[in-house]
Amino acid sequence: MKVIFNPTSKMAELTIPPPRPARSYLPEWYKTYPPFATEKPEISIETGGANSTIRHCMPFLDSLTAGYIQETWQDFYFEEYTDENGDRRIKYANVAEPEMISIRNPSVQPSEEFYPAEFVFHPAWNPQLPKGWSMLYVSPLNRPELPFFPLSGVVDNDVYHVSQNPSNMPMHIKRSVKGIIPKGTPIMQMIPIKRESWESEIGNFDYDKELRIIGPIRQYFWGGYKKTYWHKKTYK
Repeated sequence: MKVIFNPTSKMAELTIPPPRPARSYLPEWYKTYPPFATEKPEISIETGGANSTIRHCMPFLDSLTAGYIQETWQDFYFEEYTDENGDRRIKYANVAEPEMISIRNPSVQPSEEFYPAEFVFHPAWNPQLPKGWSMLYVSPLNRPELPFFPLSGVVDNDVYHVSQNPSNMPMHIKRSVKGIIPKGTPIMQMIPIKRESWESEIGNFDYDKELRIIGPIRQYFWGGYKKTYWHKKTYK
């Protein structure tokens, strides 16, 4: 399968880096996170478990590396100030064209963590997907330290991929943000998903089935899921 990222303008094509695989944006805190809670692995005599950390959790890593990331392509300045009437105002600025972020009428504030204003991100690249596929747009997964909170959405980018009607992706910005948000900050994660019809049903608890699944994992002190069930996901 292939995704084609099309620029929204000649300026974007020549000056703005396209989205890259999310694996290129592993946060520094994850890279330096220790694989065990102590300097060396410790095994519990009582439980047979080890003091492994989230570094051994493949579902967590899969979420960090799923799909593609669009980064900010220029420095972005942001601050809140009080005007002469005592009202709180927001001041922001891009370095150059094309415009990366703008502001529109205030919307519902997700929480007190965010400024009571809705910003709009203007992507410079539009994805084109194979027939039957859509794109899930989300805030970069498991990245609570990032300043942006783009609202999630699903777009049928197999049929909708145009530059004449540029995307406007609503987002919020944390109140803790002040000053310059540097170029290269991850802002949006894009994960291709296949459109299929699904039905749900309620099953019964099956102890034997559960034991057959969990048994192979329990043969290892750590990394059992990776060694027995995990499948590699590739995004280039």
